[in-house]
Amino acid sequence: MQNKAMERKLQNGDAVDVSGFARDKDGNYVLPDYADGIDYADKQREDWIRSIGRRRSDGVILAATDTRFYQNDAFECLWLR
Repeated sequence: MQNKAMERKLQNGDAVDVSGFARDKDGNYVLPDYADGIDYADKQREDWIRSIGRRRSDGVILAATDTRFYQNDAFECLWLR
């Protein structure tokens, strides 16, 4: 892994690897839950998750490597990097 900061956080339990999580039709990662104060990353792609949102219509929690859930009325933005 080239991103040593990500590697350390994943090894220490300070980050969650979402690479094995299901993805929706838009490529968002479907999270089973959300924990505040922890980072999220796709270890396989070595890409940080930049926003996490709870869809207002059904409560599903989604994560993305961009900021699509920030200031999006369809989502409650839970986390923004």
